[in-house]
Amino acid sequence: MHTILTRQPPSVRSFILALVVCFVAIFVNWRFPQVIQPVRDVLKVGYYPIYALANYPVLSGEWMKLQLKSEQSLRRENIALRAELDQAKVRLQKLSELSAENTRLRGLVDTPLIIDGRMLITEIIGVDSNPLNHIIIINKGSRDQLQEGQTVLDDQGIMGQIIAVYPHSARVMLLSDKDSSLSVRLDRTGMRSIVSGKGDYSELVMQYVPSSADVKVGDLVYSSGLGERYPAGYLVGKVKHIEVPSSSEFADITIQPSAQLSSGHNVVVLFSQALSKEQPNGTR
Repeated sequence: MHTILTRQPPSVRSFILALVVCFVAIFVNWRFPQVIQPVRDVLKVGYYPIYALANYPVLSGEWMKLQLKSEQSLRRENIALRAELDQAKVRLQKLSELSAENTRLRGLVDTPLIIDGRMLITEIIGVDSNPLNHIIIINKGSRDQLQEGQTVLDDQGIMGQIIAVYPHSARVMLLSDKDSSLSVRLDRTGMRSIVSGKGDYSELVMQYVPSSADVKVGDLVYSSGLGERYPAGYLVGKVKHIEVPSSSEFADITIQPSAQLSSGHNVVVLFSQALSKEQPNGTR
């Protein structure tokens, strides 16, 4: 006796049998999911190697693209990144400089040194071409009512004095110049003396001080106002070193200037009634 399956070709029989198995599996999964879940988990574990093997060509293609990327392209990308980094560094430097300049200007405006008269904040734009002269050039002149003999200082102390005025600029002789000198007094004892330049931005010399004078390292030195070349009461520096030669009646006293004579950027020109009546000592 022949059934339906025996009368069909083998391929049809296999297809019908597969359909029957599928319907049975669907029915069992619907009615008994707790029984089918362990079988599903086992099948997933078994499918993973097949999935990884099927996905390998895709991953290999991406890896090959990265490996085949030209060296020239990498160099261009590296150069572009370096350029962006340099631009960022330049912007950071500019911001730092603006912040530092803002701090300097605030220090000039708020400095307790400026106690009388009006002031004018100026900028240093150059130095004298002769390295033996300690002379700076500022960007204000006679059009800004500057005159010879006016005192120039920064937020730390006296820097020097105007010796020549032009319409848009002026020349300032610093305290460290060999031709510069001013009358001073010691804050601790009130003793008066003369401080002169020696051609060194970091040191001044206090002259004609007897070896027996009461002077100590660290004593603050202020302008005395004698001679009306500089107004009184402005910080000049502090005593840095004292030496008493055995063959001299006077002590060798070195003063450290308080102002930034060699590295300033913005300075203040001081206007005062005493200086407006003063006759200039001379120009260079």
